[in-house]
Amino acid sequence: MSIRSDIKYAIRLLAKKPSFSALTIFVMATGIGLSVYLFSFMNTMLFKPLPFTDGEHLIELSTSMNGKRNFGDFNIHDFEEVKASLSNISEFSSYRNSVVNIAGRDGARRYSATDARANMFSLTRTSALLGRTFSPEEDKVGAQNVTVIGYDLWQNHFGGKSDVLSKTLKINGQNYQVIGVMPEGYYYPRRAQLWRPLRDNTQQVTRTQNSQVTGVALREPGTSIEQLDHELSLIMQRLEQRYPKTNSGLGAYALTMHMSTADGGMPVVYVMHVAAVLILILASVNVGNLLLSRAVERSQETAIRVALGAPTGRLLSQLLWESILICGLGGLIGLLVMGWGLEVTQTVTNQFFTDRPPFWWNFGIDAYSLKIFFAFLVSTIFVTGFLPAWRNINGDFNAVLRDGTRGALGKNAGKLNKALVVGEVFLSITILIVAAVMITGSFKATYADYGVNTRNKLTGQITLPEEQYQTDQQKIQFVQALNSQLATHNILQDTIITSALPGFGDKRPAVAIAGQEYAKQGLSSYPRANQIAVFPGTLSHLEAQLVKGRLFTNSDNKIDKHTVIVSDSFVEQYMGTEQPLGQRIQFINEDSSKGPWLTIVGVVKHIVQTMPNRDRASKTPSVYVPFAQSPRSSMYIAASIHSDMSLAKEALTNAINQVVPQLPIFNIDSLDGRLTQRVAPLRFVGGVLMLFGLASFLLAASGIYGVMANTISQRNQEIGVKRALGASEQHISKEFLISGTKQLLLGAVPGLAIGLGLGYAMSVPIGVEFSDIVIAAFVLTTLLSAVVLLATYLPTKRALVNEPAYALHNQ
Repeated sequence: MSIRSDIKYAIRLLAKKPSFSALTIFVMATGIGLSVYLFSFMNTMLFKPLPFTDGEHLIELSTSMNGKRNFGDFNIHDFEEVKASLSNISEFSSYRNSVVNIAGRDGARRYSATDARANMFSLTRTSALLGRTFSPEEDKVGAQNVTVIGYDLWQNHFGGKSDVLSKTLKINGQNYQVIGVMPEGYYYPRRAQLWRPLRDNTQQVTRTQNSQVTGVALREPGTSIEQLDHELSLIMQRLEQRYPKTNSGLGAYALTMHMSTADGGMPVVYVMHVAAVLILILASVNVGNLLLSRAVERSQETAIRVALGAPTGRLLSQLLWESILICGLGGLIGLLVMGWGLEVTQTVTNQFFTDRPPFWWNFGIDAYSLKIFFAFLVSTIFVTGFLPAWRNINGDFNAVLRDGTRGALGKNAGKLNKALVVGEVFLSITILIVAAVMITGSFKATYADYGVNTRNKLTGQITLPEEQYQTDQQKIQFVQALNSQLATHNILQDTIITSALPGFGDKRPAVAIAGQEYAKQGLSSYPRANQIAVFPGTLSHLEAQLVKGRLFTNSDNKIDKHTVIVSDSFVEQYMGTEQPLGQRIQFINEDSSKGPWLTIVGVVKHIVQTMPNRDRASKTPSVYVPFAQSPRSSMYIAASIHSDMSLAKEALTNAINQVVPQLPIFNIDSLDGRLTQRVAPLRFVGGVLMLFGLASFLLAASGIYGVMANTISQRNQEIGVKRALGASEQHISKEFLISGTKQLLLGAVPGLAIGLGLGYAMSVPIGVEFSDIVIAAFVLTTLLSAVVLLATYLPTKRALVNEPAYALHNQ
C-alpha cells in the first residue's frame, strides 16, 4: 500500500508542474535514445556474432604490408604454411570472391560468387535447403563443374521450382550442374549468391603464380585475436626469412568478419562509443540538475519531516519514485524512437551498396539493445534519483533549516551548482568537437575535388568472363571493338574506357625508378602507386590537367610501346626532379620479377583514385598505362551525356551487346551518383554525429541556463544587500560574469584537451587535418562561451530589475 501511495504522490508532484515534467522526460528520452541507438548501430555492424552456431568464433585471416593492414589475400602456399603452424584453431577453410555472368532467357546478369573449399559450409554449421554442398572430390581439378546457389537466385532464375537440382546453370559461358540450394538469407562470406569449388592447390600452382585466397577459421573458445596475431607474426617472419624476395614486409593478422568492413576505421568506432556515453552522462546531469532543483525547493519540507521522525525509507521511496517515473517514461520514449531510427537505418544503409549490404547488417531492437537500454536506465535512475534523494534525507536537517532560508545561496548548494556548470561545459565541448570532426570529414568527402570533371558523365562496369577471354590479345581486341561501337552512338560523347575511374581503386604494384637504389629487401623496399589502365583519350575526356609532356595517342596503345603518364604526386613523392619526362620506371611483380622499363611521356595533376578521405591523408600517386600494355578483365565505361539519362543508358547497353551479346553491364549511373554512393556511409555517420552535436548543444545550453538561473535566483537577497550598501548594477553584473567565466574555463580547458585528443584519433581514417580540428574547437568554444555568459547575464539582469527593498522583503 505504501508503495502505491508513494507512486501516487510522485505522480501528483509531476502533474503540478507539467512543463517541468515534459522537459525532464524529453531530456531523458534524448540521452537514452541517442546513446543506445549508437551502441546498437555499431554492435550490429562490427561486433554482433554472425548468425551461425559458433558464429562468435568464426574469424578471417588477412595480410598486411610493412605493418599496414590492407585486408589482402594470402598466397595459397603461405596459407598452407599458416594452416600447418597456427594453433588454437579447430577448422580452416579458404575462399576467393568473384563476379560471374549468368545467362538467362532475358539476357545475362551479374552475380556475386564465391569459389570456396568444400568445408566452407560446415564452418558456418549450415546445410543446404535442397540437395547438398560440395564434396572434397569436387575440389579437385578435372572434377565436374558443380555449383551451389543461393535462395534468391533459385527464386529469381528458376522460379523456386523443386526440380532445380536437375538443372544446369550457364556461368561465364560454361555449364554448371546445380547440386544444392542454400537457405534464405545465407550469403556467406558477405553477399555471395552462388558458390563453386575452389580448385587451386599447391601441387598445381607455383608460388610465383601467386594464386590468392582469403583464409577463414574457427578459433577455439578462450583464444583471443591478440594470441592469434602474435602467432601469425612469428609464422610470417619465418616465411620472410625463407622467401625474402616475395615475402619481405609481408605480415598477417586475424579479425572477425565484421572488422574487415571497418576498413581501418576502428578509432572512429571507439570514439563514437565514447561520444554515446558522454551524451548519456550529459542528459543524466541535466535531469539530475532539474530534479535537484526540485529537491532544493522541498529541502525544508524534507528536513521538517525528518525532524518529526518520518521513516528514512519512506522519504527515500517518495523522492526516488519521481526519478523512476521520469527516467522510465523518458527511456521508453527513447527506446521507441530508437527502434524507429534503426528501421530507417536499415533502409538507408541498403543504399550504400550496388547489390546488397553484408548479410549480418540487420538493424533493429535485439537482446543486446535491450541489455544496454536497461543498463543505462538503471544507472541513470541511480545517478539522477537515488544519490540526490539519499543526500537530501541523510544531511544535517538543522543545517538545512538554517542554511539558505533567507534567500542566500548555501555553501554546499553553491559548490554543487558550480560543479554542474563545469561538468556541462566539459561534456558538451568534448562531444561537440568529436561531432565537428566527423561532420568536417563527411563534408570534405562529399564535396571533394577529384582533380577531373565528374559532371554529366554516365558510367557502368563490365567484367569479361575469364573462360572466354583468357589471353591479353582477346581483351585488347574486345576493348578496341567496344570503343569503335561506342563512337557510333551520337548520344554518347567523349567516351572513356579505364580500369578505374576517379574515386575508385585499382592495383597498387611496387614501382622502381631508373637510377635509384633500393634495399635488397624484396617488395617492401619499393614505393607503390595506383596502376590505372586507360584507353587513349580517357584522360583528355576526363579533363585531366596536363602539367608536362603529352597525353596518350592511339600509337601508344600497343603491347610493345612502353610509355606511361604519371601524376605530379608521383614525381613529388618518389622522383624529386623537375624533369620527369624521359625518365624510366618499371613495375615489380608480386613474385619480385620485373616488368619492362617504361618511359614517362607526360605528367598530369593528381587525380584522386581512392576514397577522398583516404587519399587526403596519403595522396596515393598514380601511374597511367595504355590499355594494351596492361589489359584487364574488369573495366569502367563512361561517356559525357547532354540528354535524357534513360536514353544514354539504353545506348550504352546496346553498344556493349553489339560487341558481346548477353554481356551484362552493371552499376549504371552518373559518375557523380556513384561517387556520392561511395561516401554515403561517411555522410550517414556524419549526419548521426551532427544530431549528437545538436542534441548535446541544446542539452548543455538549457542545462547551463537552468543552473545559472537557479543559482542567481537563490542569491536574490545577497544581490539586494549589495545594492542597498551602494554596489552598482555594473559591478554586480561584472562579479557574476567573472564567476561564470571561471566555471567556463574550468570545464572548457579539460574538455578541449580530451576533445582534441579524441578528434585527432578519428581524424586520420576520415581524412581531416589537425588544423581543421583546431578551427572547429575554437568556433565551438566561442559559441559555448557565449552561451555561458548569456546564461549568466540574463538572470542577473532580471534580478537587478527589482528594487533592493523588494529583494530583501520577498525572501
